[in-house]
Amino acid sequence: MCEKRPSVSGDVQLQILLATYNSSRYLREQLDSILAQDCRDFELLIRDGGSDDDTVGIIGEYQRKYPETIRFLGQFSAKAPENFAALLAASTAPLIMFSDHDDVWKPEKVRVTLKKYRELEAEYGSGTPIMVFTDSEVVDSELNLISHSMFRYQNLDVHALTLNRLIVQNVPSGNTMLVNRALVELASPVPSAAVMHDHWLTLVAAAMGKFGYLAEPTVSYRQHSDNFYGAANYSIPAFLHKLSFGREKIRRRFQQNIDQAVEFGRRYAESLDKKNREMLEDLKSFQTLGFWGRRKLIWKHGMWKSGVLRNIGTFLFI
Repeated sequence: MCEKRPSVSGDVQLQILLATYNSSRYLREQLDSILAQDCRDFELLIRDGGSDDDTVGIIGEYQRKYPETIRFLGQFSAKAPENFAALLAASTAPLIMFSDHDDVWKPEKVRVTLKKYRELEAEYGSGTPIMVFTDSEVVDSELNLISHSMFRYQNLDVHALTLNRLIVQNVPSGNTMLVNRALVELASPVPSAAVMHDHWLTLVAAAMGKFGYLAEPTVSYRQHSDNFYGAANYSIPAFLHKLSFGREKIRRRFQQNIDQAVEFGRRYAESLDKKNREMLEDLKSFQTLGFWGRRKLIWKHGMWKSGVLRNIGTFLFI
């Protein structure tokens, strides 16, 4: 797969989906890192969410330079979740990866992730929904290293990949994922209730597919003030900072996860085991439950986040 170059007019085995929005500050570095992959058999699909800076101009510049690799789907008024959902709907390749607009990819990212996927494909078959995800390193806006491991930085358990855990806390990051067509078709269309495309895909993989994990970082995740969702360091100061947002904001964010789960249950109830069906049915009444009712439901279904501090925050504020 890595020996040939793709053509936008022909079949490709891998498409990388990149959603942009006012991305001009970092976009060139990200595009350069994707185009510098040591495995170049892919097509890069880009869709803009309505930028008013030079983002579209930069995309045009790179598209003219790499017409055999880059396809621009156009500019639309869309937030990040909608933009990625539209890209996913437009994709056709057997394998899909996702790119944020402000990261930097390691040169071997495509190759090593694809190698891991092929191992799982050989074991389970291409008809099985499969997701591979990796670690990433955390850097600041100027690419200075903050942490060698996103999962250690955030204190996330990479083995907490059951549906009950993932409902309240996503673990795999979209910018490190590779998913196959079987997973894309099962998860499509991504609903408006989805918190993000990657969270929705992860729920589908947890309930009806398989995961593969690579501990090595394949992405430099750029932490800056404009991140749609930032990487929160797991610490008491960070915990207190989050609490400063206020109870209502924390509850709204948690309710987004619940709304997504309810939609998930509505769509896939027939395909789920009894335990998961019961959990998702119970979640329909979450918003109307009282203080102790909500906590009893979380306890009943083991819907825990990684880390004691996070679970304390949940019990105090939701």
